[in-house]
Amino acid sequence: MEKVNDLLRDTIAEVVARELKDPRLEIPLLSVTEVRASRDLSRAVVFVSAMAAPGHDETEQAQAVSGAIDALTHAAPFIHRTIRRQLHLKRVPWPSFELDPRIAGAADVQERLRSLGTT
Repeated sequence: MEKVNDLLRDTIAEVVARELKDPRLEIPLLSVTEVRASRDLSRAVVFVSAMAAPGHDETEQAQAVSGAIDALTHAAPFIHRTIRRQLHLKRVPWPSFELDPRIAGAADVQERLRSLGTT
């Protein structure tokens, strides 16, 4: 299962980077960090890391990230068709996209450490 998840992660990341043209995905840091496919390969949760450009306030950051997740969700049928053509699996799971909470937590810790250093 781990190999399938890694293959899906790499393939989905390539599709997102090269084939999707949605302006909501044009943010500086957008990456597919992990995929967790169900055992029956009917669905897969795709975890995404997304951050807007430095200098954006929290509201703008949240809007950019939300827009990116919405764009990926909207593109799920295209992504599914594309990876189905590229991969030779018996079943290709339907992707659903979520923000990777580990990345957001790490960014929060960094910001807190940065603010402690400036006081």
